[in-house]
Amino acid sequence: MKLSKLFSTLILLFLFISVQVSADDPEVELDEDGNPIVKLDEAPEWVLVDGQGDTVSSATLAEKPYVLHFWATWCPYCKRFQPGLDYIAADYIESGIPTYAVSWWENPGAKPVKEMESRGLMFPVLLEGDAVAKAFGVIGTPTTIFVSHEGEIIYRHTGFDPNDPELRVAYEQLKADFEAPKKPESEDGEDDDSE
Repeated sequence: MKLSKLFSTLILLFLFISVQVSADDPEVELDEDGNPIVKLDEAPEWVLVDGQGDTVSSATLAEKPYVLHFWATWCPYCKRFQPGLDYIAADYIESGIPTYAVSWWENPGAKPVKEMESRGLMFPVLLEGDAVAKAFGVIGTPTTIFVSHEGEIIYRHTGFDPNDPELRVAYEQLKADFEAPKKPESEDGEDDDSE
């Protein structure tokens, strides 16, 4: 009994100290109620070439949501995952949310475009994506990254279950954020919250 009371007291003391340290941290930005503001990771700038030799980049997709699916031709988990992702992604093309299959970590002589076609999938393939994968912090295949129209990474999926409901939730969030009415800006360039 005394041991559990001591343990509970220590936990409360630890929590109190943790809250005090985070509240005093000058790096933490707080909202008007004093709560920490959680900021999403910003997507890095990137440039890749597709199977037709055309350039696709973060600049060409500026102010648009998009999804980058990092994969490799040799990856059995990618092969299992991709049909489900392709099926879901097709529902969002008309909403302006493209999904790109970024080939990386490939064996010499791999033919990612032909492999994607042989699987009957519709993803546009972006080639030689090793540097882009590194910039996004990708460490394994498959990894699928959802980037908002504001250039923020809203979701990172590292599983290979094509029926994972989080995939559709992430697409829906991209769509809702993209279709949401824009806040008018005030004359000083700040969002106008005077409603």
